[in-house]
Formats: sequence, C-alpha cells, structure tokens
Amino acid sequence: MAERLVREQTPAEFFREQLARAMEHQKVSTSAFTEFYLVNLLTGCVHADALPAPEPGYDEMPLALLYLRALQSDRYERMRLLRAMGDTALFTSGFFADSLASRLADVAYYHALGGRAYACLSQEDVRSGLGASVFSELAGRFGEFADVLAEVSESTRLSSHKSIVELYERWIHTGSRRAALLLAERGIAPVLPGESRPQ
Repeated sequence: MAERLVREQTPAEFFREQLARAMEHQKVSTSAFTEFYLVNLLTGCVHADALPAPEPGYDEMPLALLYLRALQSDRYERMRLLRAMGDTALFTSGFFADSLASRLADVAYYHALGGRAYACLSQEDVRSGLGASVFSELAGRFGEFADVLAEVSESTRLSSHKSIVELYERWIHTGSRRAALLLAERGIAPVLPGESRPQ
C-alpha cells in the first residue's frame, strides 16, 4: 500500500507537536501538567469552547469586567470565570498579539489581567485535577507562555510575513525576549525609547 501524503492527526496531537517544537526552539521547559494544560487550551480554542456570555451592549466580555464579575461570584463560578479570563488572555496575547497593538487594550493589558486571573486561581483550593501549581506557573511565566503560543501561531499560518514595526512595538510594550530575538535575527538591536544605542 502506498504511503499516505496527508497524515491524520487529532487537534490535540497536532498542537502537542507544535507546542513541543516551539518550547524547544525557545528553550522553555515546564511540567508535563502545564504542557498538557496548554495543549488542551489550544485544542479548546479550535473547538471554539464558549466563554461567558457578553454583557448587554458589548460584542465580547472585556477582561476587566469578567474579573469584576468573578470577584463577585460564588467559589465555583469565580473559578470558572477566572480560568476563562486567564485562558482568553493567554490565547489572545499569544495568537493575536500583533492585532492588539492598535487597540485600547494592548498586549500588556492582556498579560496583566491574564496573569492576575491565574494567580487568583492558584490561591483557590483547585480541584480540577491539575492543581494550583499549574496556575501558579502560568501566572508567573505568562509572558514566556504567550511567546510560545505566538510561535505556534506563526508556524500554523499560511504566511508568516511580520511587520518589523509591529514586532518592535510588541517588544517595547511587553519586553518579550522572543520579540527581541526575532528583531536581532533581522539585524535590529532593540533599544527602548530614551536609551542610547550601545557603541
């Protein structure tokens, strides 16, 4: 029988492979539980797992409003909303960082609120089977994991042409180590506004 040209993979297998490749490339390591969580996050986004319903008058639930709603909810609902908030912020700031640059809520906003949501979750008595350590790691290393997801996003796009200005702006706003490396690969030494260039 002839070898198949198209390999059949489930979304989970595909994203596990992409995530492992991006983590190896960026020299990011994590626990198996956190890696499993990230793969499930990506797989869930493919299936368009539902977020909480938006408030009347909004197309989508703003993260700050979701955070407020979470803090006012009972324990179970608070944990569900915080997890939705952290997951949304991580996925959005990883996969769509470039589109956030021109918005009122930029990448730094998503990093701050997403990291805060995971930090609050880690302090709850989490019974999800993953434990507080996964959420604690996601909170503490939010930017690193957003960079990993950004690489997964880039490797799965049909075109990977990036605007150097957008990449530079992402580096200015987030201090992303990965954005700095991508700029360096293009021969640009990133310098913050007001800094002098090394001689």
